[in-house]
Formats: sequence, structure tokens, C-alpha cells
Amino acid sequence: MDFEFSPDALMLRDMLRRFVEDEAKPMEMKFFSTRALEDNERARLRTVIEQMGLWGITVPEKFGGGGLDLVTACLLHEELGKTFLPIDLGDVPPMLYACQGDQIEKFLKPTLAGKRHPYLAACEPNAFKPEDWKTTATPQDQVYVLDGKKTLFAVPSAQDFLIVLAKAPAGIGAFIVEPNQGGVRIVENGGVTLHLEGCQAEAKSLLGECGQALRLGSDEAPGSCIQLGARYIGLAQRLLDMSIEYAKSWTALGALLMERRAIQNMLAEMQVQIESARWLVYHAAWLADKEGPSYLAAAEVRLSTGEMLRRVTDLATLVYGGPGPSQEFDINRYLCSTVPPQALELGLECARTTIAASLLAVSEGG
Repeated sequence: MDFEFSPDALMLRDMLRRFVEDEAKPMEMKFFSTRALEDNERARLRTVIEQMGLWGITVPEKFGGGGLDLVTACLLHEELGKTFLPIDLGDVPPMLYACQGDQIEKFLKPTLAGKRHPYLAACEPNAFKPEDWKTTATPQDQVYVLDGKKTLFAVPSAQDFLIVLAKAPAGIGAFIVEPNQGGVRIVENGGVTLHLEGCQAEAKSLLGECGQALRLGSDEAPGSCIQLGARYIGLAQRLLDMSIEYAKSWTALGALLMERRAIQNMLAEMQVQIESARWLVYHAAWLADKEGPSYLAAAEVRLSTGEMLRRVTDLATLVYGGPGPSQEFDINRYLCSTVPPQALELGLECARTTIAASLLAVSEGG
């Protein structure tokens, strides 16, 4: 394994680092107060990313993207993880690469161009695991009738679209649904819940085939998981940096926090957790660039970085415990802005299942 990043990779990282510091971070407190980026703000940030030549740079070449190697892509995603704003580089959910025919022009290409944004509706209010999902897709003439509730991680705008995972007789299907079509209701109640009440999804809105939804985009999914792990590393590093700065400046009972042994122990554990997960991410990325994608390596990254992020968040919350709850010091709110708890939990559950299946298959083979 080569332990050095290429000069080009470092140049891209430094360029994105300046963007995060100069453009993204100054907008964070406003974002926390309004709970959303305005359309003009999102468009301006995307324009800056496009001007830097980074929009779509991590998308595979066969889909019209930059086809950046995975190690460099992870370097960029780690840097992007250091802002709490929901910004991306034009990345596409692997599932959407299964678009065919008219779906390509209507959904895939506009997503790649940044004109539309897909929202995955998989988790349900009381169910993370696919086997526990209750949302159904009932075939009826030339349509599927969708009924149930799904948890969304943000409110989609009119030009965005939903990818709804629902149980059909043949298995779980992925259906593209417009947010303003009949039978769709989006409710904000502390979170965001998608209500599907007799929503008619045309057969042509189905991605792939029913029963294959969880396998869509299988070639791109491992790389996407590893890049997500890199983003978790960046987010955890931001929390550690904030905790260090806070420990150096906050005084309690006549002493700086950094002088207290308990705080020192927390910071040390955060550092080790982050660095351990970082090595796993870049090793998996390096292996994928050399040998091709591995579901097992991607699952290990997903599990390791997800658990690391939860632990670092808990420790950062303890470090910041002195002033009590406030918008300025709400660590969990920072986390939820970029990593909704339901998405994190679903990812961890899927990763555990993949790793266990691999281990048990090896044991049986032996």
C-alpha cells in the first residue's frame, strides 16, 4: 500500500478545504436556525463547486462523471465532512444508476446535472430493517398502489423526487415518486414523515424489477459506502477539533477543561477512534482501486465509521456538557444535519448483516 497521496489529490483537497472554510462554515449557524438551505444558497454553493471543476468528479465515467479514483474521492469526502451543511459533489445514489429508457432523461441526467435531487424513502418510523417494513406496493392494472409511511431526512422541493422502497408480491421494489403527485403527503412533526395513501406509481416508475431493489447499483454501492465512511471521518474530525478548541477556552470551577484528566481521556479516545477508522477507510479505498469493489470491505468501513461517529459524538457531547443545551453547543443537532439517525442505524444494520453472512459462509466452506 502506498501511504502517500498524489500531488493532484492534495491539490484537489486543498481547494475543497478552502471552499469549506470560506464558503460553507460561515453559513452553518443560519442553517441551524432555519433548518434548511434556501434555493439560491444551494445554487450558489453548487456553482462554486462547478467552477472548481469538482461537480460530478466522483461519478463513474460511464455515467458522464469524472471517474475519480476512490482514494482521492475519499480524501475529498473527508474534507467535505468537516462542514455541517448538506453539500455534495454531485454524487448519485447507486440505486439510481439502474435507470433505463425515459428514466435516464427524466431522473438520472437531471440528478447528475444538479437540477434534481433524489430522496431515498426506505426506513419507516418504527422499522429500520427491510423485513420489518410495512409499506406495500399492490399491483393494480398498469400501476402499483403504494400505501404506508416512510421517514425522510429532509423536505424535498417540487423539482426533487423520491425513491420509495415498498413490498410488492414479488419482493421489495424501488419506485420513483414525485413529491406533488396524488396520494403523497409530507408531514413535519419534529422529523419528516412521508405518508403514502393510495399513491399510484406507474409500472414505468419502477427501478429494475420487484424483488431486486436492495441489489440495484451493486457495482457502485461499495465505493459509495467507502466514500460515506470518509465523510463520517471528516465529521468526527470536526467534532474533535471543536472539542479541543472548547476545552482550551472554557473554564469550570476555576480551571480550564483541558487541565482535567477526564477531558484529556475523552479527547485521546476520540483521536484514536478517528485515526483507526481513517486507516480502514483508505485501505479499503486503495484495495478497491487495485482489485475492484468488495462488499465485505465496504461493510467493514460502514460499520467501523458509523460506530466511531456515534462514539465521538457522545464524547463531544460530554466535553460540551458544561454550558448545558443551546443551539451553539448542540452536538447532536450538528450530527443530525448531515447524518440522520435513521440512516446511520440502517447502514449499521446492513453492514452487520453483510459481515456476518461473509464470516458464516467462510466457516461453512471450511
